Amino acid sequence: MSALFVRDVNARTGNNMKVGFVAMFVLTIATGIYAVVSSFGSVSSRLPPLGNAIGISVFLLAPLAIPMAEKMKEKFLNGEMKVYIEENVGDHVERIESGIKAEDDQTREDDGVCVEEIGAMVMLKRVNFWLYFFVYLSGATLGLVYLNNLGQIAESRGNSGTSSLVSLSSSFGFFGRLMPSLLEFNSSRSRYMKSRPACIAALMAPMAGAFFLLLSTANISLYISTAIIGVCTGAITSISVSTTTELFGTKNFSVNHNVVVANIPVGSFIFGYSAALFYRREASEDGKCMGMECYRNTFIIWGSLCLLGTFLALVLHARLRKFYSHT
Repeated sequence: MSALFVRDVNARTGNNMKVGFVAMFVLTIATGIYAVVSSFGSVSSRLPPLGNAIGISVFLLAPLAIPMAEKMKEKFLNGEMKVYIEENVGDHVERIESGIKAEDDQTREDDGVCVEEIGAMVMLKRVNFWLYFFVYLSGATLGLVYLNNLGQIAESRGNSGTSSLVSLSSSFGFFGRLMPSLLEFNSSRSRYMKSRPACIAALMAPMAGAFFLLLSTANISLYISTAIIGVCTGAITSISVSTTTELFGTKNFSVNHNVVVANIPVGSFIFGYSAALFYRREASEDGKCMGMECYRNTFIIWGSLCLLGTFLALVLHARLRKFYSHT
């Protein structure tokens, strides 16, 4: 249905993309905060359903004000520019437009920079692929496995706030997916390309600490760890798209990235099954396990794997350091 409204646009007509991006980012954050706050029982009980629907509709429609404002500004500036051109610098404007076109062509060339343009079969023979594969396996995939088992983990610790934990993980996962957009925006406006493997390593380090923090018996540690794992998992998932493109090119991106994320079902089975084995070992006759010992060994293993993934991400960064220093 949305394809009916798709049309070609001239990207150069935006005179203040930075303001538009910041406005869109702020509106997105505000929408996420409103959705999270309105989902709390104490707030949702006071807010009528119609009021909640109107509120979320206003937030969802608010981004439309950005292109409308840009369009009005464009018409105003175009009117002034036409007068200026007719009275003064017709030839000069042509030279400026030629310069802008050359700059845009150069920008498009720079945007297509990658380590190498290869297909899936060749990619499987690269050391960089296997480093990246195991980094994703011990990072985003491990985070997804934790979030999928969050209900049972909370139950084993005697925590009754499972719904609030799920809301917490979902909201921080949403905010985590937004974080790489700032990285991409800043990279597109500067000549220096930031290292994605280094960013992934910076996100996996606090994830490892969050798993070890779960060894604490305090309930607050469960909430803090869930928030950290949620935001880091969301951010790594988003960054991985750009990372696959930079490492292996754009022509075969869809196939290459599907091969990379094949570690999700594999990792979910391995990590989930091993966690179930530890859980059953400590379970009572009725099959339920209550206490910190239910997932203690699992958290130690997961935290260690996350530390290993951090190290592998740093190795991948070291291998690509020359590439990022020349782009």
